[in-house]
Amino acid sequence: SAINATGGLSAAESYAWHRQLIANKQALYDPRVALRILKGASMSAADYIELLAARQNWISRMNDRLSGFDAVLSPTVPMVAPPVAELTDDDVNFFRVNGLLLRNPAVVNMLDGCAVSVPCYAPRSSPSHLPAGLMMWHGALHDDAVLDASLQVEAALSASRAH
Repeated sequence: SAINATGGLSAAESYAWHRQLIANKQALYDPRVALRILKGASMSAADYIELLAARQNWISRMNDRLSGFDAVLSPTVPMVAPPVAELTDDDVNFFRVNGLLLRNPAVVNMLDGCAVSVPCYAPRSSPSHLPAGLMMWHGALHDDAVLDASLQVEAALSASRAH
């Protein structure tokens, strides 16, 4: 998204924390992790301040849209995670899949929100079925409502599995 075009908060903040360690011991880092951290090296202070302002603006707009709701429901991730072995030799595919798997939780993180992921699959139906999660989320300080909603969904799923 445009708000993260310069690498996002995680790149800037992780680079600020890791920059001396990476300068001295980059070989000890997983290369893919180091690459993500190093995206923060090119972010200027102005970029970071603009990012914080854009985030705050987005949080305000989202809070307006979410008022009146206890929680928002979405898949925790938009796909079933592939085996790691399928991603080890292909950085382009790794980062594509990694971005997809982080997409929905990252929205909640950027919102400074709270979320719970409830398993929503029948593990006994087939050993080949991989787990899936239903994420219930909302903005900051809505933890109680999100937790209440997740308990209700978990109870409903448990009841449906019993039949």
